[in-house]
Amino acid sequence: MAGQQNKIVVIIQTRMKSTRLPGKILMPMPITGEDSILECIINQLKESQFEVDIFIATSVNPENDELEIIAKKNSVKIFRGSENDVLSRFINILESKDYDTAVRVTADNPILDYKILDNAIEEHLSSKTDYSITKGLPLGMNFELFKSRSLLKLKKLKLTTQDKEHVTLKLRQDNSFKINEIKFVCFENESLRLTVDYPEDYLVISTIYQIALHHKLNVGLDLIKFIEKEYPWLLKINAKKTQKKVYNDLDEELKDVIPILSDLNFKKTASLLKKGNLK
Repeated sequence: MAGQQNKIVVIIQTRMKSTRLPGKILMPMPITGEDSILECIINQLKESQFEVDIFIATSVNPENDELEIIAKKNSVKIFRGSENDVLSRFINILESKDYDTAVRVTADNPILDYKILDNAIEEHLSSKTDYSITKGLPLGMNFELFKSRSLLKLKKLKLTTQDKEHVTLKLRQDNSFKINEIKFVCFENESLRLTVDYPEDYLVISTIYQIALHHKLNVGLDLIKFIEKEYPWLLKINAKKTQKKVYNDLDEELKDVIPILSDLNFKKTASLLKKGNLK
């Protein structure tokens, strides 16, 4: 963006290791395509109207060596650090240059809408908050944005293993940080699953990309709205898959567990949990 004052970095958190779908980030998207999932994300980020540096943030583990090639091929930067202390990777990147703002994305979310990203950046900058998160979008389409200096403050705080693994957890839970929710009301079905964690997810997202190519549509929210209207069955294929999540308490866990138990026909157990009568 012309005259841009704010120095922005987009950090793609990624690693090759995956228990459910190893090497997924380098799988082709779509299945017959030439670009990998990671490269599709990079391509979308480059469409932003803002001038941003793009970093791949991964670990020093040998299985991630191939990501060096991807970074060079696509003219983006790469930082390799701790496998488990993911926060330290972000801190090192932010300390490498005088960045004002950072955007966190993960490499298993290839339905990246750069127009939504630009709107989120504008909203975050105008809010002057420490941390912003988008709401109201399908799983896999949201963004997290934060002031660089706010994340760097975490170095001085007592951090748990979870704080170090889940980069923005402390920003969200510590009351000293000002949080902003960027709400999108243009979409009614935020329960859709548009991330790649299971083989079923990959097949759904790959088909979405094939539809985009066939109809000459850009990857993004408008494409998902089109698919909801024309191919609603497609988005049901992976609807029952569960996502890894950090829960604050037992009540939060139960809220997610009870529907799963019901779907698996453990209806009596689900009913007892719902009533709080399980002994």
